[in-house]
Amino acid sequence: MRRVRRWIAALLKRLTILGTAFAVFASPAQAQMREAPLPEIFESYNDCFAATETGAINTDALRDLGWVRATMTDDDGNSVDDGPIIFGHTQRTPLIMLSGLDGEGVCMVSARIESFDVFEEFMAAFGGNLPDPDGDGAITYSAQGHIVQIAPTGSRDKPSLRLVVGTPMERN
Repeated sequence: MRRVRRWIAALLKRLTILGTAFAVFASPAQAQMREAPLPEIFESYNDCFAATETGAINTDALRDLGWVRATMTDDDGNSVDDGPIIFGHTQRTPLIMLSGLDGEGVCMVSARIESFDVFEEFMAAFGGNLPDPDGDGAITYSAQGHIVQIAPTGSRDKPSLRLVVGTPMERN
C-alpha cells in the first residue's frame, strides 16, 4: 500500500508540473481555440485512455485515432525538438499534450468550453460518483487502474477544461 501511495504522489506531482508547463506554453493557443462540443471532449478523454492503456505512452494509438503531432519552430524557423508534445485531431477541437513519448506518464486533454456549466455537465455524466474537488476545483480519482484528474481552467471569459489520464498504476 505504501508503494501505491508513493506512486500516486509522484504521478500527482507530474500532473502539477505538466499542467504548469501546458499553461505556460498553451495559454496563447488556448485563448484562440474554438469551443469544443462535449462529445468531442469525451472522445478525446477516451483516446487518452487508449494512449496510456499499455502502461506506457503510446503515440501510435493516438495516430491511429486521428491525432497528429504539432510541430514547433523557433523565431528563426528551426524545428524545436524539446518543446511540449502536443497533438491535434483532424476532426476535433480539443488538444492532447503528453508528458513524454514513451514510458510511464500522462496524457492530458485541454479544451475550450462555452462556459463552466459545460464542466458541470461533464462531471454530471459520472452520475455523482466522483470525489469532491480539491481547493483548486480539481477532481482526482482512479478509473480502470489509471489516476485521472478533471479540472476547470481558463478564465471566466475563456473557460477551459483539463483532463489528465496517467498510465495504469502497478497492481500487486
